[in-house]
Amino acid sequence: MNINNFKNYINKTVLDRGYDYYIDGNIIETNDQGDNEYIFQVQGSENYEVVVKLDDMGEILYSECDCPYDFGPICKHEVAAFFELQEILNTEDYDVRMKKEGVKNSKINEVLNSLSKEELIDIIVDLTKNDSALKNSLIVRYSKDDDIQELEKCKKFIDSIVWKYKGREGYITYREAYGFVNEMEDLLDKVRDTDPPLLALDIAFLLLSEAVGAFEYADDSGGDIGELVTETIGLIEERISNSGDLDINVREQIFNKLLEQSENKVFDGWEDYKIEILRLCTEFADIEILRKKLIMKIECLVNGISDNGYMKYSNESMLKILFNLIEEYGTDEEAEQFIKENLKYTSFREQFINKYMKEKNYHKVIELALEGEKQDKNYAGLLTNWRKIRYTAYKELLMKAEQEKLAKELLFAGNFEYYSELKELVTWDKTVFYNNLIQELKKDKGWRGRDIYLKIIEEENDLDEIMEFVRENPGHIEEYARKLTDHFTDEVIEIYKKYIKSEAGSSSNRKEYQKVCGILKSYKRIVGKTNQDVLKNELIVLYKKRPAFVDELSKI
Repeated sequence: MNINNFKNYINKTVLDRGYDYYIDGNIIETNDQGDNEYIFQVQGSENYEVVVKLDDMGEILYSECDCPYDFGPICKHEVAAFFELQEILNTEDYDVRMKKEGVKNSKINEVLNSLSKEELIDIIVDLTKNDSALKNSLIVRYSKDDDIQELEKCKKFIDSIVWKYKGREGYITYREAYGFVNEMEDLLDKVRDTDPPLLALDIAFLLLSEAVGAFEYADDSGGDIGELVTETIGLIEERISNSGDLDINVREQIFNKLLEQSENKVFDGWEDYKIEILRLCTEFADIEILRKKLIMKIECLVNGISDNGYMKYSNESMLKILFNLIEEYGTDEEAEQFIKENLKYTSFREQFINKYMKEKNYHKVIELALEGEKQDKNYAGLLTNWRKIRYTAYKELLMKAEQEKLAKELLFAGNFEYYSELKELVTWDKTVFYNNLIQELKKDKGWRGRDIYLKIIEEENDLDEIMEFVRENPGHIEEYARKLTDHFTDEVIEIYKKYIKSEAGSSSNRKEYQKVCGILKSYKRIVGKTNQDVLKNELIVLYKKRPAFVDELSKI
């Protein structure tokens, strides 16, 4: 990825958000470290640092941001920095450009410093007349009141932002979701800066509740609101992570607030967030009465939830919290008993299997894996997982007949890595084995069978079989032409020509014409320019009434 073409490699949503940051002037500081390394300060919910390292050709060797974003390899702050760096590097006089950056950032400071206090107040009041969200933001940031009033101010601030973006339509569009989140993020700073931890958590819960609720009245295709929810939960965790130093009564109050929040109706349908809140409660599990209270709460939830589909996943997640508590505060016997009682959940069955693997009790591993297969027979991924475990156990026990049978099952299910295992296990004529396997796979009309068949004949470089496949599937001639041309020169060329003519005949727009021209370019590598020109000219004559096609052909 190059600084001059990075836009082609980044998710469009992230690219748009980063561009907005760049255009809005969120790059507040740029530092050239020398040796093509640059550091940017980018203003977001807080100030983030982006480091970008280039090579002499502009390739981005390294890029990192210290924000908590983890939904992809590149965040919006990095994108903003890329746009800024691209502009700087493409300016004729780099030194002048960097100097202008400093002037631009200091200009507003000079203007404001020249004004009196009264003039500044008038400007701010004037700006807030038509923007209640801005007014409430200033009140939230800079006024100091008692806890109840502080919470009320934050509630008003949230309501003003919601009203500003929902408007009369009652819905926040995809384009406006970023602005909505950007303003809501001001409350994250409030949570960080508020000293009484109970008040800080109350503010965080206000924000969290509205952010989760916003999924119902906003288009979050870009993931901005989901990111806000994640950041808020992360901040709550940050605020309670050092709670061990607090008075026990305060810790109990915080625990009760978390437990109460987990019952918030806004989490209905968003079980992952509810479970995250319950997980945070374990920070207080060192207090026995609170630990018992949390255990009772989770057991009640698990018993009250049906064990089907997604809810089974939710139950398993909550049971993991219980298991972690037992591991830390209970006995080994209690932990083992808990696993036995919950073997219907994948993670607990895997833990039990791992225990027996370490003990080299492979017969018990096979038993548990077979039970898992029976239990999860309708879930292909889990079924394969249990079979792979069973195969490992057979291998350890040198049960070669069972290995061979299972390796073939796994291979036919799409796991190509078992082909080499299967070959090693075959003690009879390997040529006969190979031919039988290929014929069996050719009868399989599913996409997995075909995929494995192709991988095997490629692995074995079986040119006769590959040629037969191409004869029946000429659309694959591009893929295999180079491999086949030395042994089947005339036939490869003929199939290639027919394939190109077929594609040309079915094409009807410029994009499809360009595709045909692309195939023609590949064709040249096999037959040379002279033969390519012959076919190209033939197509020009044949499709002279398609000027767009002729235009594309003439570019070759």
